[in-house]
Amino acid sequence: MKNLKLTSQEKNIVNYHRQTIKDKKVGTDEQGRPMTVYAVGISILDDDGKETGKFVSVPGYVEGKDGNMFVPKYSDGTVNEDYLRNYWRSEINTNFFPVYNSGTELNKRSEEIHQIMNDEKDIANKTLKRNQRNLINSMEGM
Repeated sequence: MKNLKLTSQEKNIVNYHRQTIKDKKVGTDEQGRPMTVYAVGISILDDDGKETGKFVSVPGYVEGKDGNMFVPKYSDGTVNEDYLRNYWRSEINTNFFPVYNSGTELNKRSEEIHQIMNDEKDIANKTLKRNQRNLINSMEGM
């Protein structure tokens, strides 16, 4: 991955991943694998709510009011892009996260960035297992 030149915005996605591990907020996907960033490509809207044709990659795994991490979804089970667009509004408006000219470009680049996170999966696994042990220990003390 040394040849992968990250933009500052792409580094923000990787930093979010690393901060999730550091904060011990590693979650799991449907298969029980550790999840630190669930990057979602959402369309960018203009001031009138119309799509601009550009896409931004934002974390889809966000912290709720109760402090627990979750992926916001519509009632049909699809990711709630409106929720994410609103949740990350200030970051999107200040170009904190990477913007791409097409969904295809976003998906290709996301795969490349995801490899960095895969390379660090052992660290995430250790954090996840530690969190699970702490949860079990705290429940046993009840």
